[in-house]
Amino acid sequence: MPSLLTVFFMIFFLLESLVAMIGNGFIIVVLGREWTRCWTLPPGDMILASLGISRFFLQWTAIINDFYSYFFSISQGVLFGMVWNLPNVTTFWFTTLLAVFYCVKLSSFNHSIFFWLKWRISRFVPWLLLWSLVLSILITVLSFVKGYHILQSPVTGNYSEKTILNANIRAFQMHFFLPLQLFILLIPFFVFLVSIILLISSLCQHLGNMEHHSANPQDPRMQVHIITLKSLFFFLLLFTSYLLPLIITIIAPVSVCSSWFWIWEVVTYAGISIHPAFLILNTSKLRRALKKMLHDPQSA
Repeated sequence: MPSLLTVFFMIFFLLESLVAMIGNGFIIVVLGREWTRCWTLPPGDMILASLGISRFFLQWTAIINDFYSYFFSISQGVLFGMVWNLPNVTTFWFTTLLAVFYCVKLSSFNHSIFFWLKWRISRFVPWLLLWSLVLSILITVLSFVKGYHILQSPVTGNYSEKTILNANIRAFQMHFFLPLQLFILLIPFFVFLVSIILLISSLCQHLGNMEHHSANPQDPRMQVHIITLKSLFFFLLLFTSYLLPLIITIIAPVSVCSSWFWIWEVVTYAGISIHPAFLILNTSKLRRALKKMLHDPQSA
């Protein structure tokens, strides 16, 4: 029987997941309706919609993986965990792509590469989303094939066979899944950091130009920079709050039966449950849709 602390954090995790799925589901529905009307979306909305979809399925697979491992089979839960890897990887890359898109669109560097990217990033977005998805699928298939090969041998009630299976699972996680996960998580995180640093540098350069020319401090371009940076710093906070617990649980895995496992799950997915609300309140299109739904529930 689970302890009261474990039950508490299980319930908390379920409520947190419900909030995340409602928020991301709202984003998907609003942008999906616009897409069905126009059969197209602006590049930024494409990324937001893709991010909402990946997070929605990430939360579902996290619930299935955690509770299946707890109540049924840890070894089969490993396979569910590899399916979870697909929305996990796409979430990281879509988040990074959104930061890169903002960085290219708003940066005011005079380098020819930035001019070239600024004019072409919008047409690149669908292809970047597609390649992010393809890369995520390839990584997931690779993990699944490798994991299935380890787990396919039948296990009877024999103690030695179960011990060997558990040892194989640990070896798979430490020598294959761990390095792969670290590569998957850290590469987009560093790209995300570089995008924020470039955007800060662009803002500082713009402020320097304003002081030199005695420009209006309420310059709209500067205001857009500041608003976007606030959004990206919030992204960074949530990115870090998701990344660090995930890396800790990969490096030092905790049993799914432990209360600490469920505490880490609550911490890890806290950002994903909060962030959709931030996006809805700070994106004019989503904010208008929410106000319309609240004032006229029949339109929802």
